[in-house]
Amino acid sequence: INIGGVDALALVDSGSTLDCIQLDFAWIANIVCYELKNPMNLQLGTVGSRSKVNYCMDITFTVTGQVLKHYFDVANIDRYNIVIGTPLLRALCVKLDFENK
Repeated sequence: INIGGVDALALVDSGSTLDCIQLDFAWIANIVCYELKNPMNLQLGTVGSRSKVNYCMDITFTVTGQVLKHYFDVANIDRYNIVIGTPLLRALCVKLDFENK
């Protein structure tokens, strides 16, 4: 996925209820972030694994030839630049079909 002219390494997570981006990557791509009035807790998949979401941003980006504008939360994610969760999967009308590959 290309964001702000920078190619992003993306993780598609059909179990994630949010779409998020690394703050460091957002800075590199010159994306303005906004502070949330009500920060939210981020519960991860392991016991005791928590973080906070304090910032958000609206990002215009290109995926599969489509130019989209979408809301992302800023989170301290590791290894990937963005996590694509169910909100963006729905916006892209993605249909997962594990049975037929």
